[in-house]
Amino acid sequence: MVAISAANTATPSLQSVLGRVRVAQARREADQAQANAQNLRSLADQAESKAQQSQGRWLDLSQRSQQADPTYQPRKPGQSSGRILDLRA
Repeated sequence: MVAISAANTATPSLQSVLGRVRVAQARREADQAQANAQNLRSLADQAESKAQQSQGRWLDLSQRSQQADPTYQPRKPGQSSGRILDLRA
Protein backbone atom coordinates (compact mmCIF):
# COMPACT_ATOMS: atom_id res chain seq x y z
CA MET A 1 0.00 0.00 0.00
CA VAL A 2 2.90 2.33 0.75
CA ALA A 3 4.38 1.65 -2.68
CA ILE A 4 1.09 2.53 -4.37
CA SER A 5 0.81 5.78 -2.43
CA ALA A 6 4.35 6.77 -3.35
CA ALA A 7 3.70 6.04 -7.00
CA ASN A 8 0.50 8.09 -6.95
CA THR A 9 2.22 11.15 -5.52
CA ALA A 10 5.14 10.89 -7.94
CA THR A 11 2.91 10.61 -11.01
CA PRO A 12 0.81 13.68 -11.80
CA SER A 13 -2.88 13.05 -11.88
CA LEU A 14 -4.81 13.16 -15.13
CA GLN A 15 -6.70 16.19 -13.87
CA SER A 16 -3.52 18.15 -13.17
CA VAL A 17 -2.08 17.25 -16.59
CA LEU A 18 -5.32 18.29 -18.31
CA GLY A 19 -5.35 21.47 -16.24
CA ARG A 20 -1.83 22.38 -17.37
CA VAL A 21 -2.72 21.60 -20.98
CA ARG A 22 -5.79 23.85 -20.75
CA VAL A 23 -3.77 26.66 -19.18
CA ALA A 24 -1.14 26.39 -21.93
CA GLN A 25 -3.85 26.42 -24.59
CA ALA A 26 -5.50 29.44 -22.97
CA ARG A 27 -2.15 31.26 -22.95
CA ARG A 28 -1.64 30.54 -26.65
CA GLU A 29 -5.15 31.77 -27.43
CA ALA A 30 -4.60 34.91 -25.35
CA ASP A 31 -1.31 35.59 -27.15
CA GLN A 32 -3.04 35.14 -30.51
CA ALA A 33 -5.89 37.43 -29.46
CA GLN A 34 -3.40 40.07 -28.37
CA ALA A 35 -1.56 39.84 -31.69
CA ASN A 36 -4.86 40.15 -33.56
CA ALA A 37 -5.83 43.18 -31.46
CA GLN A 38 -2.50 44.88 -32.22
CA ASN A 39 -2.97 44.16 -35.93
CA LEU A 40 -6.47 45.64 -35.85
CA ARG A 41 -5.18 48.72 -34.00
CA SER A 42 -2.55 49.18 -36.68
CA LEU A 43 -5.13 48.87 -39.45
CA ALA A 44 -7.41 51.34 -37.68
CA ASP A 45 -4.54 53.81 -37.32
CA GLN A 46 -3.77 53.52 -41.04
CA ALA A 47 -7.43 54.04 -41.94
CA GLU A 48 -7.63 57.08 -39.66
CA SER A 49 -4.52 58.55 -41.26
CA LYS A 50 -5.93 58.05 -44.76
CA ALA A 51 -9.23 59.60 -43.70
CA GLN A 52 -7.45 62.66 -42.32
CA GLN A 53 -5.41 63.01 -45.52
CA SER A 54 -8.56 62.76 -47.62
CA GLN A 55 -10.35 65.31 -45.47
CA GLY A 56 -7.37 67.66 -45.75
CA ARG A 57 -7.39 67.31 -49.54
CA TRP A 58 -11.13 67.89 -49.64
CA LEU A 59 -10.83 71.06 -47.54
CA ASP A 60 -8.00 72.33 -49.75
CA LEU A 61 -9.95 71.72 -52.94
CA SER A 62 -13.08 73.21 -51.43
CA GLN A 63 -11.22 76.39 -50.51
CA ARG A 64 -9.59 76.59 -53.93
CA SER A 65 -12.93 76.25 -55.69
CA GLN A 66 -14.28 79.20 -53.73
CA GLN A 67 -11.47 81.50 -54.87
CA ALA A 68 -12.22 83.64 -57.91
CA ASP A 69 -10.44 82.63 -61.09
CA PRO A 70 -9.88 85.77 -63.21
CA THR A 71 -9.65 83.68 -66.36
CA TYR A 72 -13.23 82.52 -66.20
CA GLN A 73 -15.20 85.31 -64.57
CA PRO A 74 -18.85 85.52 -65.53
CA ARG A 75 -19.98 88.36 -67.78
CA LYS A 76 -21.79 91.26 -66.25
CA PRO A 77 -25.19 92.26 -67.66
CA GLY A 78 -24.74 94.36 -70.79
CA GLN A 79 -21.16 93.24 -71.31
CA SER A 80 -20.39 91.93 -74.77
CA SER A 81 -18.89 88.52 -75.18
CA GLY A 82 -15.85 89.85 -76.98
CA ARG A 83 -14.76 91.18 -80.34
CA ILE A 84 -14.67 89.30 -83.56
CA LEU A 85 -11.44 89.94 -85.38
CA ASP A 86 -11.59 91.04 -88.98
CA LEU A 87 -8.97 88.89 -90.62
CA ARG A 88 -9.54 90.07 -94.19
CA ALA A 89 -6.36 91.21 -95.81
